Formats: sequence, C-alpha cells, structure tokens
Amino acid sequence: MVATGEPKPVVGSAYCDVLEGEDPEAALVAAIKAAIAQPDNVWRRLLEPVTGVRTQNEYLAQVRCTLDARAQIQDWRKRAKFWKRAAQDDGRHADTVTPSVSAISQVVDALPRERMERVGEML
Repeated sequence: MVATGEPKPVVGSAYCDVLEGEDPEAALVAAIKAAIAQPDNVWRRLLEPVTGVRTQNEYLAQVRCTLDARAQIQDWRKRAKFWKRAAQDDGRHADTVTPSVSAISQVVDALPRERMERVGEML
C-alpha cells in the first residue's frame, strides 16, 4: 500500500515505525490511534460508532443483557444441581456421571495402543 504512491498517513506512519524496529501490530495500532484524534480523518468516522459515547438506552440494554445472561446461568446451575441430586439419591444411578467437573474426571477414555505410544513420545 505504501508503494502505490497514494498518501496513506496511517499505513505510512506504521511502515516508518516498523522500519525503525517497532512491532508491526503495535505500530499500526499507534498510527490508527493518532488518526482517530484528527476530526476529519476516515479512521475516526469508521471507529467512532465502536469507540464513541454510548447513549443511556444502549447502556441499559447492555446491562439487561448481562443480567439476563447471569439469570440463565443461575437457572442452568439449579437444573444441574437438581439432576445431580436425583442421580445420587436413587441407587440405580450410582454409576452415572453427574454434571460436575470432578465427576467428569472419573470418566476414563480407552486409547488405542498406537495413540498411547504417540502420547508417551510427546511427553
């Protein structure tokens, strides 16, 4: 893009910084941040909807979304707890893996001998 001859201040600035030894990604981010500070820059028009000020309605919508997600998590935890107790209370389900991290570690996967050898080589 720099070689095309068109003035690209962001790319040109990042390119110069990379030639001076700066990390390419850091140089590009710094150049974009500098461009956003200029009122008529295309980068500002592009990124302002993402980085700009939020309205009260947008903020409240995000809060509602977060609270709904937390409520769903709590609901699923209650369901898992119910079924775990149901599985443990009834003796015929004693060998059933219940929904918990510790119970999952009790599940043993039988690996083929060839795969076990490869795993052993990697360790």
